[in-house]
Amino acid sequence: MSTLLMIFIVLAVMAIAWIHYRQPVSDSPISILINGISGFIFPKVHTGRPTPAPRLTDDMRYEGAAPPPHTANMHGEIEYLDGDIPATHWYEDADGSIYHFVTAGDPSNEAILIVPGLPESWWAFHHQIAEFSSDHYVIAIDMKGFGQSDKRLDLDYTNPAMAREVATLMDKLGIEKFNLMGHDRGAVLTDHMTNVPSLKGRILRYIRMQQSFNEPHGEPVPPHHIMKTKFGECLFKSHNFISFIYKAWFPSSLSDSTIRRLDYEFRFKGTGEAIRKYFETTNFDIELADRHKFLFKSMTMPMLIMQGRYDKGQHPEEYEKSHEFVTDARVEFIHANHFFHLENPSATNKAMRRFFAETASASKAKPTRQAVA
Repeated sequence: MSTLLMIFIVLAVMAIAWIHYRQPVSDSPISILINGISGFIFPKVHTGRPTPAPRLTDDMRYEGAAPPPHTANMHGEIEYLDGDIPATHWYEDADGSIYHFVTAGDPSNEAILIVPGLPESWWAFHHQIAEFSSDHYVIAIDMKGFGQSDKRLDLDYTNPAMAREVATLMDKLGIEKFNLMGHDRGAVLTDHMTNVPSLKGRILRYIRMQQSFNEPHGEPVPPHHIMKTKFGECLFKSHNFISFIYKAWFPSSLSDSTIRRLDYEFRFKGTGEAIRKYFETTNFDIELADRHKFLFKSMTMPMLIMQGRYDKGQHPEEYEKSHEFVTDARVEFIHANHFFHLENPSATNKAMRRFFAETASASKAKPTRQAVA
């Protein structure tokens, strides 16, 4: 082997090691490119780490389904949130797709369904689950393709199909009426849930978080055209993807332990492929057209549109007329960035509580204000 070839191999190994361990965490095109290459060479995935000596609930209220491959928690396994709030993991088949979800609180209380978005799982709403489980029955799901829900690529990843599946899930759980919360990509799915025929009149209130509404998404626009490609799949698998989202694209002051748990929840094997499949079915233009064509008409329940004031791509002025497009809505801004439920849970929970109190009586006048928490 020639000296020149040896030098080339050594430099190549050093470059690969640098890509893997020292990718810059920024939203620059070079950083995105480097991280995408890293995800191709060194995909960061895991097949699930089962809980040592898991505790199972004595109340196996759901028969459930076999967990999908590459999951961690058992059906009926208890996890404690915010110190001492018990939450239970479950799996259930809904129209051929297996959904992982967590419940907390008394099932005889009024229900709340939480649907997280990209790149999160049920755990991203652990502060809200803990808060509202005191007087509600909280159900937080992993969207299909995320966390411990199904990731098979032959499934239907369109938002209308997944909305129907989640409606079926609520039927299987015996939930007749419920409050609905959706964040980011989850809000696109929950928008379509308002249009599912079997759910007409069953959604008591709708809290819609961090998603464009009556106007197009402002600049900068997340690159959906990249997310539906093989490069996007590699980017999802890159070592720094979660740090990139929470520290570069949407800067926050989340603790290292929170970032580690978010990273763990995003790394279940198959996630990158499934999310790529999802983005092949949708984009901001399709979603905006759907809202104006038929979804606004189906949003007849009281609504709280919540936005982080400092999200650089979704600007407060884009929501000034949002309440005019649906029957009963108000807009509230939280002093935080895109993931305000994690960054400022106190203000988030208080705003949600106010909305619940305001809409407790159907006879109350419709508020259409904009507020800041």
